Amino acid sequence: MAIVEGDGDREAVPSLVRRILQQCGRYDLQVMARAIVTKGKPSLLKKFKRHLQYALNDKCTAILVLLDADDECPRTEVGGLVLKAKSLNLNVPVAIVYAKCEYETWFICSLSPGRGDGIRKRLELPAHVIAPESPETIRDAKKWLNVRMPHHRSYKGTVDQEPLTYHIELDLVHSRSRSFRRLYHAIEELVRAVDLGEVTVTPQLD
Repeated sequence: MAIVEGDGDREAVPSLVRRILQQCGRYDLQVMARAIVTKGKPSLLKKFKRHLQYALNDKCTAILVLLDADDECPRTEVGGLVLKAKSLNLNVPVAIVYAKCEYETWFICSLSPGRGDGIRKRLELPAHVIAPESPETIRDAKKWLNVRMPHHRSYKGTVDQEPLTYHIELDLVHSRSRSFRRLYHAIEELVRAVDLGEVTVTPQLD
């Protein structure tokens, strides 16, 4: 089960998790088709424990929490959520991940010469549009995409996010995005915990 911020994430995040599991050769694990949407980050943070408990009602075997970092430092923000999750003594493993700075950053990371054509086609981006050297320094990834799209077209998370997720270049984004590597590792941690019957909350605090 995934817990996410907004409507655009509802199907996109499960689709991304499914793709990563398939790349890891784990076709045996079922991912719920829709994530729990929390009506924005403030709601997710304010009612964090309630959202975790709600996820348990669906009889899931693991929980992934994915947020956009925006202006915050993921390493700083995640600690409080880890402590809250541990305080609940849940009976399933939990992994918490912050996308730096937004989920859409991973679309930008996919844009490289000869790569990311599925994203370009969907958003009608010119062939010369490629990711900057440090994509995770882009504060507003949605705006970055919008200003490079034709005037008659604009990025809409509820319409574009899930279809674009199928075109994320997993290996390329893994090499360019530290937060994506964290997501990938978090999913591996959840799989390992499920296989071993362990109850963990990650990332582990120093």
